[in-house]
Amino acid sequence: MHVFNNMAGSTGTGYSLKGKRLELGMGGKWYKADYLGYEGAVEYAVSKILKYSNIKDYVSYQLEIINYNGDTFNGCVSIDFLQSGQQLVTAENLYEMKYKKSVEERLEALPLQNRIEKFVDDVKSITRLNDFGKYLTFLLELNTYTLNVDRNFFDISLIRKEDGCYLYCPIFNNETAYLSDTQNKYPLEKNINTLIAEVRETSRFQNLNIAVACCQKLYGTQFKVGQYEMSEEILEIKEMYGNKIYSRICEIDEHQKIIHPEFCWDDVRTECF
Repeated sequence: MHVFNNMAGSTGTGYSLKGKRLELGMGGKWYKADYLGYEGAVEYAVSKILKYSNIKDYVSYQLEIINYNGDTFNGCVSIDFLQSGQQLVTAENLYEMKYKKSVEERLEALPLQNRIEKFVDDVKSITRLNDFGKYLTFLLELNTYTLNVDRNFFDISLIRKEDGCYLYCPIFNNETAYLSDTQNKYPLEKNINTLIAEVRETSRFQNLNIAVACCQKLYGTQFKVGQYEMSEEILEIKEMYGNKIYSRICEIDEHQKIIHPEFCWDDVRTECF
């Protein structure tokens, strides 16, 4: 697929560089190029898992080779889930609009469980999304299961409609899962078990685990996934990225199934969001 920049004559309808990562909206689709590792492969793999989960609404990603201004990138593509008149709003946006403060400024003095409970109550008060606590729990549990420790705890997006009402976002943006940053954090040459052990010792992971435990105490366990074989689901990654990355994602996934049996069920029905 050939895409062009957002200068005169471009066919793109949206364009952003997050850091230096290329994201481009065009023809009702969003294209995201790899930057620090194999982010596109991870988006694809996580969406394959969600197919077997109890979530109703998630973004399905496909692998894509992206040509941009003469350069070629591996990456992924998905349907733009925003309808006409809708926009993404982050938790930070909500707090700035309502309280004229950041999330941290408003909540930093509270212990973690109280912070989570206050955060959920604030978002519910602003958006009228009464199951937001369960939604947050699902996201954090999914992060734990896929080792997505680099996502900011308050980096949660919702959809605001033209009439001012809010909707839950489909589950998307899981690109930092499965140790995808091979450039700065998780080199391909390093042993998987060593990397996972190092991740589990980080304060980010420990804080995520504590946050998940707090959310489960307040709102119950939300994420459930049925039986699946990652090695069969992501064969296209093997073709596009090679055996090393394919095998790495499969190995991490098998490890996480063993570590987190509470999320793995024989029979799962779609039941939330």
